[in-house]
Amino acid sequence: MKQQILVILALVFLAVGCTETPEPINFGKDQCSYCKMTIADAKYGSELVTDKGRVQKYDALECMINDIKANDPAYSGLYAIAFNKPKTLISVDSLLFVISPNYKSPMGANLASFTRQNVPKLEADNTYDWEGLLDKFDE
Repeated sequence: MKQQILVILALVFLAVGCTETPEPINFGKDQCSYCKMTIADAKYGSELVTDKGRVQKYDALECMINDIKANDPAYSGLYAIAFNKPKTLISVDSLLFVISPNYKSPMGANLASFTRQNVPKLEADNTYDWEGLLDKFDE
């Protein structure tokens, strides 16, 4: 009986520990998994959830992209903060991305995320979906 309880408890702990959703970023305290800078700007953070449920936090979307390109981690989810919704992590598939000097992202790529309904109209020529953004970073 005790052995069955221990097995059940172990499974519960595994299930709880393996999240597939993002965690809130603790601005001013959490460090970027890629560049090790403190994550400070509530308009630019991003997260990668590994296929094992571990959350990697980034101070800028360009850090997450560079980490993906350099290390090719297995992941179950990618999230970014929309410039127009500070502190709110949203799946990258639901966002559009703007590269423009109007947005001073922490690592200097001038990259900002927006919910699809709120992309500034003046930025139409500089707007990418997730796959287009990855291609842009390959150039």
